[in-house]
Amino acid sequence: MGAVHAVSLKYVGLAGMAATAARMITPSDVDRWLSVDDPDWASICNIQLLMGLYLYNVSFINAVIALLFNLRLGMSILGKDPVSGSVPLWSYVLFFGFHGPTFLYTKIQRERDRKSGVAPADEVEPGWWVGGRNSNELGKRWAGNIDLTCEFPETSTQDRYLLIECWDGVPPTPDQLEEAAQFAVAAHERGDVLVHCAHGRGRSTTTLCACLVRAGLYPTWEEAFHAIKQKRRVVKLNRSMRMALTEWQAKYSSKVK
Repeated sequence: MGAVHAVSLKYVGLAGMAATAARMITPSDVDRWLSVDDPDWASICNIQLLMGLYLYNVSFINAVIALLFNLRLGMSILGKDPVSGSVPLWSYVLFFGFHGPTFLYTKIQRERDRKSGVAPADEVEPGWWVGGRNSNELGKRWAGNIDLTCEFPETSTQDRYLLIECWDGVPPTPDQLEEAAQFAVAAHERGDVLVHCAHGRGRSTTTLCACLVRAGLYPTWEEAFHAIKQKRRVVKLNRSMRMALTEWQAKYSSKVK
């Protein structure tokens, strides 16, 4: 779980910075505002206190998210629709302290990828694609789309859609990998299949490895990963992802073509 802990550190850091900023800008005489006998209690509405309360909210939300990251739980807390892949408005309002920095970080990363020549998605084998949440930039309609994110709304168009919610850095379980592989093989009979996460690096690569093995294109996930790496140089697997694939292969190897 080391890599998962490492990913969650950015949320721990954000929680700490928000809490520190809140303490700096929140007036020290908050206790006065809690007393209805004090006519000055109405000053709770001033912008300084509101900003402090907002920053405390950001700190709390990101601390909770960091905890859930490490426990590998609570992916559905953000309310993403498993049918359409949409994220409801209430999620953006309630979890703005998480969504805002996440969208900003992803936008910055996508701009970096553009400058370095990393495509929104890459075709590893005919009809088998791996990419990030910006794969809609390709303008394709997918026969099947496997979405590994819990933090972003789906923006691509597809005939069949499978949502497997994972925190960034956290792989699907072996059973979820098999579900995704079975879905992908069936969808591939009708056309191109996209497997994507946020940036097209870890979660999506883990899942595509299982899909390619299930499709009979490679005998092991290690060989599938090598093939993906040849087409999309930025992909990588952390220890948790490698363990999930190894467990999947051990459990389902007798069922692989």
